[in-house]
Amino acid sequence: MSNTKVLIFCWLALVVATAITVYFGGSAMTLASQVAAVLIVAIIKSGLIIDGFMELRHTERRWRVIMYGWPLAMSLIIAATLLIPYFMAV
Repeated sequence: MSNTKVLIFCWLALVVATAITVYFGGSAMTLASQVAAVLIVAIIKSGLIIDGFMELRHTERRWRVIMYGWPLAMSLIIAATLLIPYFMAV
C-alpha cells in the first residue's frame, strides 16, 4: 500500500475512533466501563499514530515497545486516578 493510502486510512480510522470515544464518553454506562472503553479507544488511536503517522512500523522493535509503552502506562495511571476514588466510595 502506498504511503498516501496508509495516511488516509489512518486519518479516517482516527476520525471514526474519535466518534466512538465521544459516544462512549456520553453514554449511560458505569464509570468503570466508561473509563475502560475510552482508554482502550485511546490506546488504539495511539497505535494508529505511532505506526501510521510516525511511521515506526518499519523501525526496530525496541523503539516500538517504548512508544507503545508510554500510552499503556499513561492509560493505567489515568484509570487508577479516576477509579480508585470510585471504588473506595463503594
